[in-house]
Amino acid sequence: MQDKKKHIIRWRATRWERRLLTAVTTALAAELFVNIWADNFRLSASVVVYPILLLTLMKDSRRPGTGALTALTVLVVRSILGLWNGEPLDTVLLMEYSGAIFYLCYESLLCLQLPNRYTVSPWKLWRILFICDWLSNLVDLTLSQWYWPDMGAVAGLALVALFRSGCANGILWGMKRYRRLLLAEERESRYQRLFLMTVNLKNELYFLKKDAENIEGIMTRAYQLYEQLGQHPGLEELGQLALSIARDVHEVKKDHLSIIRGIEGEVEDGYDEEIMNFSDLLLILQDTMGNILGEKRSDIGLECRCETDFSTTEHYRLMSILKNLVINAAEAIQSGIGTGIIQVDTRVEEEQLMLTVRDNGPGISKRAMKNLFQVGYSTKFDPETGNINRGIGLPAVEFMVRELGGSITVTSGKEGHSREPGACFLVIIPMDALEKGTV
Repeated sequence: MQDKKKHIIRWRATRWERRLLTAVTTALAAELFVNIWADNFRLSASVVVYPILLLTLMKDSRRPGTGALTALTVLVVRSILGLWNGEPLDTVLLMEYSGAIFYLCYESLLCLQLPNRYTVSPWKLWRILFICDWLSNLVDLTLSQWYWPDMGAVAGLALVALFRSGCANGILWGMKRYRRLLLAEERESRYQRLFLMTVNLKNELYFLKKDAENIEGIMTRAYQLYEQLGQHPGLEELGQLALSIARDVHEVKKDHLSIIRGIEGEVEDGYDEEIMNFSDLLLILQDTMGNILGEKRSDIGLECRCETDFSTTEHYRLMSILKNLVINAAEAIQSGIGTGIIQVDTRVEEEQLMLTVRDNGPGISKRAMKNLFQVGYSTKFDPETGNINRGIGLPAVEFMVRELGGSITVTSGKEGHSREPGACFLVIIPMDALEKGTV
């Protein structure tokens, strides 16, 4: 209960700070003015600033409290300036009170016409601000002259109100559009991060499933060893050890499968039915590689070309294939001269997607060619730590390509595999496995 009271007090203090900021800013803007129709009647820039502050800083306001504080602040500021110029206090108050009442009248009319400041269309807001400006100015001019203004002054005030309310409304509309643009960019960035996280999780799932098969094989062989040892007298102790190993492996397998099901529940059901254009995948790939390369992005260029765009639900597999191949190419370039170009070309020929990833790095040796798609094989290691790369990127690509009914081949300029320098990976996937309506 005590924490709730502290929260309420803190919230009220914040609201009063916003109210005071609105009042002071408006009072200062009110000193940019011209006198028309009467010596003590002013038209100032504050009437553009004031509604903007009321509809941004004071959106949660339902009563004209800010108008009262603004009126008092304007009156105090103008009185101080009048006294500074040597005018009597009573004369200053008599001249300036009507201008201060303008702001109280303005927000009072705003509260009557717009009880909810969070939702209003631009055209309706312009009409409301026009009425607030026009009627408040009429009250101000009437009090300053002590009689109702003539029709010329009324029409002139209407034109002034139409212009100032239009300016305020235009600024508010621009601010709203800008906030929406920032929000859209933030959402797109979050979506890209979520998409890439899902791609990485799905990539790991392939190897978790493969490991589950290996674990099953180990368990089976351990149990077979137990049965064989049981046929030889005197080896019962070793047989029990083999059986214990089989049981332990079985428990590891259960935990492993539980992890797989948990990850699949997070990444499979919720997103697999989404459709994405292949050209969008290439844009995400370029943004991702820029972040991965960091300071090296100026040394390694990535060029993506898409001759035929199409939409697909297999975007996670395609993104994983692209990302692994491009990262592999980037690492190859970094291990060579450190600078180079990666080219990603896609085209559709005879109902097949032809995906080519080419780099101008040092190429692939004959020995590496033989083991390129073997799990755990890697030529990359960190010279500072001595840690070797896991060697699962290219095996994952081959596994996913085969799941889609496709094939992957590689040629290299090293060891005479290709006339061109570097390495070139060609992935061919049937469009039937990818396409959900050509764009």
